[in-house]
Amino acid sequence: MLLTMDHPDAFDVALDNMRNAQNPAVRASVIEAVGFRADERAFPAVLAAIGDEDPDVQEAAASALARFTGPDQVEAMTDLVGRRDVTSHQKELLFTALGRGLAVQAVPVLLNALEQTDGAARVAAWEALRRISRRQLPPEAEQWRQWWRIATHRSRESVLEEHLRALAHDLQARTEELNELRDEQAELMKLVGSTESETPRALLEALASRHDSVRHYASSRLAALGKENLNGLKLETRDRQVLRQALAEQSVQVRRNVIRFAVQLGADYRDELVALALADEDPAVLTTAIDGVRGGADQAVLDRLGELLGSSPHPKVREAAANALGKVGSAASVPVLVKALDDTEENVRWFAVEGLRKLGATQAVPVISEMLRRDPSARVREIAASALGELGQPAGVPALRAALDDANERVQQKAVAALQALATDNYERMTVIADTLREHGLLEPAQRVLERIIEQHREAEGMDARVAATYRKLAAVQKEAQDFAGAAMTYEELDAASGGSPEVRRELVDCWLKAGEPQRVVGAVEKWLGAAAPAENAGRVDFALSVAELLITSGHVQQGGTVLDLVQTAAGEAVPQDVVARIQELRGRIGG
Repeated sequence: MLLTMDHPDAFDVALDNMRNAQNPAVRASVIEAVGFRADERAFPAVLAAIGDEDPDVQEAAASALARFTGPDQVEAMTDLVGRRDVTSHQKELLFTALGRGLAVQAVPVLLNALEQTDGAARVAAWEALRRISRRQLPPEAEQWRQWWRIATHRSRESVLEEHLRALAHDLQARTEELNELRDEQAELMKLVGSTESETPRALLEALASRHDSVRHYASSRLAALGKENLNGLKLETRDRQVLRQALAEQSVQVRRNVIRFAVQLGADYRDELVALALADEDPAVLTTAIDGVRGGADQAVLDRLGELLGSSPHPKVREAAANALGKVGSAASVPVLVKALDDTEENVRWFAVEGLRKLGATQAVPVISEMLRRDPSARVREIAASALGELGQPAGVPALRAALDDANERVQQKAVAALQALATDNYERMTVIADTLREHGLLEPAQRVLERIIEQHREAEGMDARVAATYRKLAAVQKEAQDFAGAAMTYEELDAASGGSPEVRRELVDCWLKAGEPQRVVGAVEKWLGAAAPAENAGRVDFALSVAELLITSGHVQQGGTVLDLVQTAAGEAVPQDVVARIQELRGRIGG
């Protein structure tokens, strides 16, 4: 304040404090005051303060020196730069001051600094040249020397005039920008505050705004609208043009929002916009557009999906493309889906297999079989197993059989289900599958396959022996599963079909006994003996005696005695002596 009022003692006091005050903050404050006044008498002291021991005082001196722009003062600063006792940091401060003061006279010194100094001082010299020249040249001395050869005649006044013109131009641009921002704010606030701001019509109109923020807001609100808000919405020609333009918007967020809105529209509007969005490069826009593709898409859209599946760098895009081709593709989509089975991304391979399954691509069974054997992903192997079952080709059976030993339990389960799905029509294939399942201890699915063989082939001509063999396998599987009652039922059916084989009936009796049903044995023996023809009687009696012995041996004494009674009745009066002897021997074992 004293300096401003030109107090007669103020300058001397300031100069003394600048040089001698113990507190660095005082020295720095005085330098700032003197620099503000740009009093030439203080210049030597300010220049000397560049060498002050306190960095804040040095910074204050550099800032003040920028206001001393006279030729002698600039020369004094450039002379100081050349002294050997000046540090690199002091040079940095002096270069900064010369640049802020637009000291054209110092350009040669600054040019030399680009070649002879390093680090922060060199950067400060470069920044000073850029400030003086208003040029954005790189920090190479030769390019700056070329500029100086052209501009060497310029005075500081001409440089200042150029800076003033540039500032005026910047001010005009900022004023226009401010006016534009005010207009943008007014439009945005009007839209936000309007009762109609949530309606599709108002938002579509706002989407055509020239202001970025308005378009962004409108697009975000459109994307948030549910289908219930779009019922009955009919797009006019202008609306459709606005949406097409929005999909060409530089703002990726606006494009993302618009396609999210578009995929909720009816097919008449959606398909055109989806096709446009498929040309985008943003992965979020592409995945949304791909998900919006519906059945009946034209070939150009399907071709684009195939292109994206084969070449997009974004895994999510390739996943979506594979999924879409599986839903809406055609036989022409099969080759690109097959190629995608080699994709590095697990999910892409998964969707490719699923797509082939949906398209019923039976020609892909060999490569899917190989995936089931080799793919490192258990998820992919799972879907491969399921697909082989649904595609229904015998060529998939070997890979599925091998998959029963897969390290992953879910893959094993899918392979079992697929094998059961393939177990139909062909006797040999069905038998191989049943045997494979049984070998792996999968008794229940093996039983279902064997039952299906019997169901499908028991009426077929020339299949009696094969069906009988299947009955025996079925009963054996049931016995392995400890289902003796079920095995007995199977042997009963086989007995009816085979006409009374002793071997079958022995197995039947064994199953009844293991199932805890000895009384059923008695009833069966009575039936068998009663149905025997005279020529067969001896054989039936002998079989019945063996059954009686089995009953007695297994502890079913009462039932054994009943069978002996039946045998004696069936044998009649002329009972062979050996039969009498066996009956007596067995009765002796039961004490009767």
